[in-house]
Amino acid sequence: MARILLLILAMPVAIVMQVGSAEATSSPHQAPEPMILQEGDGDHLVRRVGPTKDWPYAIKLDGQTAGTEDLVVMTEVMAPGQSIPFHKHDNAEEILFLEESGATVMVGSKWAVAGPRSIVFIPRNTWISATNTGGNSIHLVAVWSRHGFEQYMRAISARQGEPTVPVNTDDLPKLRAMGHAMYWDTANGPYPPGVAHP
Repeated sequence: MARILLLILAMPVAIVMQVGSAEATSSPHQAPEPMILQEGDGDHLVRRVGPTKDWPYAIKLDGQTAGTEDLVVMTEVMAPGQSIPFHKHDNAEEILFLEESGATVMVGSKWAVAGPRSIVFIPRNTWISATNTGGNSIHLVAVWSRHGFEQYMRAISARQGEPTVPVNTDDLPKLRAMGHAMYWDTANGPYPPGVAHP
C-alpha cells in the first residue's frame, strides 16, 4: 500500500498547492504553505542519544519545514522490539496513527495491543509508551497540536547520512524542558504512577 501523507493547509481565499520536496530549511517564521507531502519528503533525522538512539524519523511539518503556526507532524518506522519510552508533553495534545498492528500501547489509565490503522489520543500531561511487540515493522505518524517537541528532537538528532556528534547527557533536562517533554526515570520503577500496564 502506498504510504502518502496528504496534508493541505488551506489559505483563506485561494488554495495554492505545492507538490514536491519538503526539505526546506527556511526560517521558522515563514508564512504557512499548503503542501502535499510524499513519503520521502521532510527533514530526515536520526536520534543521537537515549533509548531510541540511532532510530531514524522524519519531521514532515513544523515551523521550519512548512511554516506551520501550531501543528507538528513526524513519521517513523518502529521495528519489532523497539519501544517509545514513557514520556509526556505539558503543552500539546498528541495523536498517534499506527498503520500496522502489533504495538502494545500504554496511555494514561488505558493499555491495549493496537490493531491495524489504530489511532491513539494522548491528552496533555499524560504518560505514553508504545512497544512493537509484533513480528513486523509498524509505520506511525505522530501529530502534536502545538510547536515545542520538535525543538527537542532536532537538538538531539543529526541529519541522516551526516556524522553524529554525541549529545552531552547533562544537557538533556534543559533540552527536554525546551521541548515541553518529560521522560519517566526508570530508576523509580518500570511504570509511572497510575499508568495501566499488562
